[in-house]
Amino acid sequence: MRVASLICALLLPLSVVATAAPVTWSNVVGEWQVVAVTPKKEVGQLYIKNDPQFMGARVAFKPNAITWTRGTDERSINPYVDNCNAKPRLSAANGAGQDRDFTFRYGFNVSCGNQAWGPAPGAVISVLADGNARLFWDGAELALHRIK
Repeated sequence: MRVASLICALLLPLSVVATAAPVTWSNVVGEWQVVAVTPKKEVGQLYIKNDPQFMGARVAFKPNAITWTRGTDERSINPYVDNCNAKPRLSAANGAGQDRDFTFRYGFNVSCGNQAWGPAPGAVISVLADGNARLFWDGAELALHRIK
């Protein structure tokens, strides 16, 4: 019993180090495709599960910009609203910085220069351990899969 406890005590710090790595912009850089949509659970929600407005849309997170590279038949890209032409950055999302209906751990506010990116209160991204991500955008959770 003491040996098992000792082994667990020795391995615990290794597992924490492996799963608690900080997320930086370089973890996000690449092109991502929306593979699922989960709307907020509220009356009058604008979106539906796997909403065709977002399914298949693509967004490119670049070192110095964010660009939606492909819209959908139901929702075209509005470059002046949807894209970011300033240096993007991340900051921890917590408290008032998070949409109250989407509380999650390890989320990051996405800023475009000094402004929030996306519809108010701004987009929040969470990079998952499996390499996929969740983008909280305008009342919907967009599941993203890296394609490039």
